Amino acid sequence: MSNILKKTLLLALFASPLYSHAGVFGTYDDEGTLFRNSLNSEIPSPVLAKIEDKKESKDAVLYLLEKARLLQVNHQYQESSELYKNVFELLDKQNNRAKVSVSRMGFKALSMLSNESVVPYDVPSYEQVLAHISQAKNYIFLKDVEAAGVEMRIAQRIQREIEIDHEKELARKKPKNENNPAFNTLDEAFSGLDPIAGKIKNTYQNAYAFYMAANLWEAVGEYNDALVDYKKSYELQSDSNIAQDVQRLDKITARNKSMVPVVVFIEQGIIPRKIENKLAIPVPNGIVNIAFATYEPSTYISPKSLKIKINQNYEQSYVVSDIGALAVKDLKEKVIGTMTSQILRATTKFVAQQQLGQQLGSLGQLAGNLMNVATERADLRAWSTLPSNTQIARFDLKPGSHKLQILGSRATSPTIDLNVSPDQTVFVYVNDVNDKITASVSAISH
Repeated sequence: MSNILKKTLLLALFASPLYSHAGVFGTYDDEGTLFRNSLNSEIPSPVLAKIEDKKESKDAVLYLLEKARLLQVNHQYQESSELYKNVFELLDKQNNRAKVSVSRMGFKALSMLSNESVVPYDVPSYEQVLAHISQAKNYIFLKDVEAAGVEMRIAQRIQREIEIDHEKELARKKPKNENNPAFNTLDEAFSGLDPIAGKIKNTYQNAYAFYMAANLWEAVGEYNDALVDYKKSYELQSDSNIAQDVQRLDKITARNKSMVPVVVFIEQGIIPRKIENKLAIPVPNGIVNIAFATYEPSTYISPKSLKIKINQNYEQSYVVSDIGALAVKDLKEKVIGTMTSQILRATTKFVAQQQLGQQLGSLGQLAGNLMNVATERADLRAWSTLPSNTQIARFDLKPGSHKLQILGSRATSPTIDLNVSPDQTVFVYVNDVNDKITASVSAISH
């Protein structure tokens, strides 16, 4: 056997277990599809086994988020809340920027010869906000109002931090990006998603978080805090219904105990599916290909208002947050923001390929080329089971017994029996996903 062939085989043998262990050749698409298909139904054994298998992996936090969400949609609030606690423990470690682990530095170095999928999943800030909102919802249905309030305030603190960081990031990156043809090419690649991304004002504040918090504060009599958050929600989602909430709180001095507020929170659909796109970028010694994640526009679900039947009357839901659009806008900003590092990685691999050719001849050049093509994969990881949008319906009922039902375009919920008391606020949590509508009820006493 020639020396060249031996070296090439040695390279392949060395690289294969390392890259296989890191998951370089795969994507998160299969797992995401598996989890998305399991929403709003009994969680299949293969899904539970997949998550169990990953609970000690570098991406453990992502798999825990998926399972916590699946459990919550199934109204298993206690089980979901325990998993979110584990998520937040992992996030505390992730967010502690003072501690840079050797292992993470090693993953980063490896990513320069492979792709970003080898680096432990870094939970985006907007996903962290939604995780705390979801945990607050768990606590509402577990009758722990104090804990729900803590989660709401954490979500709001994160949003304030995101806003500050976002402004600094844009100021730092904009001058570098404006005159770079590669950035213009990438921007054009996202143009098909611009109508979706344009549906929201920014990626760092979520009207759903503020609206949920406002209703919680109002339910426990903290009217000043409620008014502040209703106003913030209206700034982000200028709906006339939220404007009415602002007007109502602006005048309120005490609750009208002859009527009982009923707040219906609806989570509809699933966020768009991430897919891979590739671009050829010119560099001094040739052309390199970069792979990046984008979204499949056809999987974006436009919000569809639901009807809420109360006895013989009807209310209509309205959109308070388009999470699908938020995810699209956030991804576009981040991919454009990390273009420089992507080009650097592709160039590093290109140089390594050339060096293999110089040292090992045509077989080395071929091996390097094949490895570059195989490892240049987009990072498709994301919290794939998040809803596409959130909607609200709020109305008052007289104390007593009532029948409630949620009516969608493709499904109808079972009839819910409501028994409401004068000293309560009633929260109804609705999932409209995978052609099925489910709901559960929790009442908070004053």
